[in-house]
Amino acid sequence: MPTPLENKEAIRDLLSEYCFRMDDFRFAELSALFTEDGEWIAPYARARGPAEIAALMARNIPAEPRRKHFIMNSLIRLDGDRASARTSYLVVLQAAGAGLVPSVAGTYQDVLVRTTGGWRFRERRLVHDLVAGLGLNLSGTRS
Repeated sequence: MPTPLENKEAIRDLLSEYCFRMDDFRFAELSALFTEDGEWIAPYARARGPAEIAALMARNIPAEPRRKHFIMNSLIRLDGDRASARTSYLVVLQAAGAGLVPSVAGTYQDVLVRTTGGWRFRERRLVHDLVAGLGLNLSGTRS
């Protein structure tokens, strides 16, 4: 049985892996980080289950401008095979000509469960605290 520190480190890896997969446009792999009934919830859209999450990401996240996610300040609370995490996403940077433009900063509020495949998101809620232009394709998105 993993120790609390090992569980927290595995959850931190999950939080980081989400960002890498998002930034690399690996949406099917990103959606595999969710449980079968997992939810991704943002102020502008929501999806349930890996297939719907991957489709939403592929539809909403354009290849240009490129973006990069940065996370920090994770508070992880363990409760057996369940956990909650609150993580700041300091800034999402987007390419803008020869420069970079910050587009959003906020908090991920997560409900996590331990599965046979490791820790997974049961719910990932995005709370936008500071928002500029997100540069997303949002037409036809249900909220």
